[in-house]
Amino acid sequence: MSEELVGEPEKREIRAHVQRILRDLGNPEPPLNLADVRSLLSLDLQYYRSTDPALIAELTHRFNLLACKTIPGLGRHLVSALAKSKLCAFWVPESARILLDQDVPQAKHRWIEAHEITHSVTPWHKDFLLGDDKQTLDPACHAILEAEANYGAGRLLFLQDRFAADALDLSLDFESVRQLADRYANSIVSTFWRTVEERNPGQAVFGLISVHPHHADVGAHDGADPWRYFIRSALFRTQFANILPADVFGLVARHASWRRTGPILLADDILPDATGKIFEFRFESFSNKYALLTLGFPLRARGVAVAVT
Repeated sequence: MSEELVGEPEKREIRAHVQRILRDLGNPEPPLNLADVRSLLSLDLQYYRSTDPALIAELTHRFNLLACKTIPGLGRHLVSALAKSKLCAFWVPESARILLDQDVPQAKHRWIEAHEITHSVTPWHKDFLLGDDKQTLDPACHAILEAEANYGAGRLLFLQDRFAADALDLSLDFESVRQLADRYANSIVSTFWRTVEERNPGQAVFGLISVHPHHADVGAHDGADPWRYFIRSALFRTQFANILPADVFGLVARHASWRRTGPILLADDILPDATGKIFEFRFESFSNKYALLTLGFPLRARGVAVAVT
């Protein structure tokens, strides 16, 4: 979900598209009703099961009927992408339809739907997603498109800058993350990510999503490293550019309790900034059974308190 891959011009245009949607909906209060968004955009949502051979055959037939009027072989390409990439959802531009795998956990549906909505309203995404195979399937291109769609999903689900204002009214901790997740009807993970990146970009804050150091099944994933994502505020990326996810995970492993779920640690430890100055950090970790989420920010530098908002 990192927005570091998204260029500033692209961010501005995506924000403008999201702003038009929210304006046309009357600038709603949280939580945003995605059914209203789909109705506004004339988008249809359909569920499928990626393991159902009969439905895959039906999708192949429908895509081929669609493709004969657009791009030869498109139907074959879409179904092949579905099978090989284990897609949990995708957007079909010509039929204005979002297809979402019903086997995906319910907690992820909201983010995935908003992600596909962003694809549908971002003009250049249609050109890439239905363009030349070599261009479309280039890993770097795909990563940027996905980052842009995630950026738009965040702007939409968290009502542009409304979330940052609400988050600043609360303390920087997991209790606030849980309150905001309830208020915006979004997952703990997406709310945690948004809090780190958007609550106050001028404050050095990081977030780590990882396995539990004492229970490898909690947060297990296919990667070789025990962490999955390292999220950083704008200031943290510059002031603490030297800090790697391995550094943070080492501190998590040092302080983590053996609890499998709920609060796992609340501790202070030290990290240097890019100039070598030593800072005392506050660390807090929370496990939701599926991943360990760790929040951290500096409290003071060699005895000098840092403003924590």
